[in-house]
Amino acid sequence: MKFKNKKILLGITGSIAIYKAADLLRKLTKNYGADVQVIMTNSALRFMSPLVFETFSGKNVYSSIFDEGYVGTRHIDFAKEADIVLICPATANIIAKAASGIADDLLSTIILAAGTKTVFAPAMNVNMYKNPATMENMDKLKKIGYGFIDSETGMLACNDIGKGKLTNIDKILEYLNMTLNGTNKLKGKKVLVTAGPTREYLDPVRYISNRSSGKMGLALAEEAKKEGAEVLLVTGPVSIDIPNDLETIKVESAIEMRDTLIQNSDSVDFLFMAAAIEDLCPAEYIDTKIKKNDTITEIPIKLAPDIVSEFRQKNKKTCIVGFSVEMNDGKERSINKMQKKGLDYIVWNNPKDDGVGFEHDTNEVTLFSQNGHEWFLSKNSKRNIAENIIKIITESGKNK
Repeated sequence: MKFKNKKILLGITGSIAIYKAADLLRKLTKNYGADVQVIMTNSALRFMSPLVFETFSGKNVYSSIFDEGYVGTRHIDFAKEADIVLICPATANIIAKAASGIADDLLSTIILAAGTKTVFAPAMNVNMYKNPATMENMDKLKKIGYGFIDSETGMLACNDIGKGKLTNIDKILEYLNMTLNGTNKLKGKKVLVTAGPTREYLDPVRYISNRSSGKMGLALAEEAKKEGAEVLLVTGPVSIDIPNDLETIKVESAIEMRDTLIQNSDSVDFLFMAAAIEDLCPAEYIDTKIKKNDTITEIPIKLAPDIVSEFRQKNKKTCIVGFSVEMNDGKERSINKMQKKGLDYIVWNNPKDDGVGFEHDTNEVTLFSQNGHEWFLSKNSKRNIAENIIKIITESGKNK
């Protein structure tokens, strides 16, 4: 994530989740170098001192249109100067004001002046969140073009359980990253990404699978969305946190993965085949749990369907990027796989290397193209690797 020289106006309203806004501000300024101006409502001042936010931002915190020490039309200036206006936490009250065009304090006038540059991260009691008036206000703002970072479901400060909890700070940072740093490399393109393992069941409780976490696929899906693509993520069983606004289909077996991809094969511009499809499948499924005393000593197996080859037969035009996990003769095996399956590119990584491949947050890969080019991407976060893969492919073009 790169926020250096990005101007963010952080609007803070009166919610118990305000302490998360302090952590968000600290990360934006100290970790990522963002230029953040904080505006607090009078209610927010009751929850936390502005000194905390002034310390992290290095700037005065404003709460009134009429504060001394500022010359000019501050509500207009702040709205114009900001690359994005983030209201976090956003109460039902500030959302209602924005939906009705009410501008009776500094923050609400800034929201009105900034228009659809404004993004809300709601935080409130579940009953307030689900109240038809609040739902209508949010729907109205979304239709106009205002952004929303959806709340989560969980234990609330009042001990109620339900939707209304301020979302994870990392999700807010990801939203800002997508909004501020996307260069629309994939604008107008449809991108299909697969992620995670598949499970091939022997009986109702036992299966053959692998260690794929889905992190690489998710990184590619998020990066493609940041770059303006219409993204569909098809994932096997994973425990990673998938953003609510990322269209996702969850499958379990290789057959289910294949059927889903074939059903969605039309008009796909890019397919990133990052899923670790389990190659080995039990030849026979037993519909009751195998008892210990009846445990078989050998498991007849068959090979999983060649999903990417079937996809290629359905869609000749899609740019297909395959992934290859190979330990011995990795380059030769990966290139052979690319040519045999009709891929445009293939990404090879060796899981024997430290911090590479399955389950890690980092990766180190070599990208090969159909016409013989190759690019080595040294060890970095999977998100950074995804960013560079998409950059190379979009700049070099299909089959380059």
